[in-house]
Amino acid sequence: MNFPTTLSEEDRLYRAPWFTVLACNVILYIIAQRIKDNGIVDISWGLVFLMPNLAILTINYNLNMRTYLVTSMITVWAIRMALSNGLRHNGEDWRYAEMRQNWMKKGKCFYYVAAFVFIYFTQTIFQCLMCCSSFYINAFSPDIKEYEILDYIGAGVWFIGFLIELVADLQLQIFRRNPINKGKLLTTGLWKFSRHPNYFGEALLWWGIYIIACTIKMGWITVFSPVILTFLLRFVSGVPLLENKYKERQDFKNYVKQTNCFILWIPSKVETVVEEFSLNSTRSLQMLKEIDLEREEVKSISSNEDEFVKKKPSVAIRPIIV
Repeated sequence: MNFPTTLSEEDRLYRAPWFTVLACNVILYIIAQRIKDNGIVDISWGLVFLMPNLAILTINYNLNMRTYLVTSMITVWAIRMALSNGLRHNGEDWRYAEMRQNWMKKGKCFYYVAAFVFIYFTQTIFQCLMCCSSFYINAFSPDIKEYEILDYIGAGVWFIGFLIELVADLQLQIFRRNPINKGKLLTTGLWKFSRHPNYFGEALLWWGIYIIACTIKMGWITVFSPVILTFLLRFVSGVPLLENKYKERQDFKNYVKQTNCFILWIPSKVETVVEEFSLNSTRSLQMLKEIDLEREEVKSISSNEDEFVKKKPSVAIRPIIV
């Protein structure tokens, strides 16, 4: 039985993204264990998305207006993400530190296996699934001379999402750098309209890439790509971790009541009105108590004066004889 000695271009095209992402995460795993910091996956997160797309273009050399557009989008997003996470990186993040402590209690061997499986290998699977829309575009987009309407719509959605994520991260960094805000919650700017605007922007920009994929025949089947990413951000690895961290704080409870969780939306005024009503009611009660006290004091003074007049001896008024 003869086995093929080389892989066809189509086989390499399908396998390249998965092997590229896995190779990147294996290298990251080795480095992270050497420096004892699994938090470096946050710095490399966007760059790992970029690598398999470049691998596809290297294999099929499918360079056209659409693949240039999408690859440029991912490149800009990946570099910004790496710079943003890298500049604020100061040792292992509390999430990974907590994982390390829990796994190390069961032994070093268990820790090394768990760290690879639950952080790096799991990340490999999700990164490939999340990137399928861009994989499809770079692999199968035909050569075009001008963009279609969905290209423009997708690029617009991507730009809005990228801008939201960029502004939200900048607002958060500026807020944290001010020592006055230590221990406080950011509830202004975009954070007034969503408790996690950066995650919302992240999801939105990948929906933009999916819309571009829909311009290609059968591209709509990659809808699972933005769906998985949005689901993970909203219900698994993004929002829930931070919500659980602050859920016992009273200021966060008030923030939850007034501000939408994920999608940018007008903040609720119900709680504010209730608080203002409660505050006004308290002030009104205090004023009424003060008025009652003043009345009691006036009554007390009046009664004392009456007693004084009653007890005072009468003096006869006599005509003055000159």
